[in-house]
Formats: sequence, C-alpha cells, structure tokens
Amino acid sequence: MFRRNGQQHVTRLDIDHDKCYSCGACVAVCPPDSLFLSKLTLQVDDTTCTRCNRCVAMCPVHALALTPVESLVS
Repeated sequence: MFRRNGQQHVTRLDIDHDKCYSCGACVAVCPPDSLFLSKLTLQVDDTTCTRCNRCVAMCPVHALALTPVESLVS
C-alpha cells in the first residue's frame, strides 16, 4: 500500500504501454501533474498521484486503469 500524508492508498495507476500512443490527454487533466511524457512514453509518479481517476476517464484507448495493490504478507 502507498502512504502519502498519512493517507493509505490501496490502488495504483497502471499503464498499458501496448495500447498507449502518448496522445497526452491524460497528462492535460492530471491535477497534481503526476503524469508526464518522457521520450514519448507515459510515466506516473506514484508519490504524487491522488488516484482521482480523471486520467482513466479521459484516455481514448483505455490504456489506464486503477488496480488494487496486492497486500504484502510477511
């Protein structure tokens, strides 16, 4: 699980790079600027992503998904 400012996140943003064609639509709607294009490859900064789902809704090719994070059992 991810923690930021004491808040626990049980999801993460997954990018299907086979579907993504780097149009930048998701980057434009990301409020904390957690998504960015690096050498025409979409990247996400998990430490700043708020999991607001705007990028997932905006993606024209459905290359983004919020998926559950597997719990690590020791």
